[in-house]
Amino acid sequence: MFKRILTYDTTARSQIRTITPELNALIAQSGVDNGTLLAYSMHTTLGLMVQETSEPNLCEDFLDVLMAWVESDGHRYKHTCALHPSGACVEDRFNAPSHVRQLLTNQSVVLDIQGGRLHLGRWQDVAFCEFDGPREGRQILVKILPDEERQKGANRCAISR
Repeated sequence: MFKRILTYDTTARSQIRTITPELNALIAQSGVDNGTLLAYSMHTTLGLMVQETSEPNLCEDFLDVLMAWVESDGHRYKHTCALHPSGACVEDRFNAPSHVRQLLTNQSVVLDIQGGRLHLGRWQDVAFCEFDGPREGRQILVKILPDEERQKGANRCAISR
């Protein structure tokens, strides 16, 4: 197993950024030819998606829809950072909308690796979706697991008497 953390600084309140090249670079670094990649957002306001992110207008459409579906006024929600039991908040962030928008995307994605690269459809890319930016040090955990080699004769019937 190969494990790394990708770290990003985001530049806008909401943004979508393609990370397919970085994931393919990690696959190359791992040396895995065929296997599985797991990418997991380490944040509750940063989602992941597999989508056609090379088309910027489509990314704007995604963000517009999520903004329309989820009320943006954080004061209208029960959640405030000040109520968090960790006591870690230095300012009161009314960011419940960011949490709800992330809930509508993915926390993680599991993808196939073939020939040392992600096996994606023609127009697919992997991207993160920032909903509470701008932020520094956003992290995505990546695990790469090789396929198990098929044992010689593993699909033959074994009978003992």
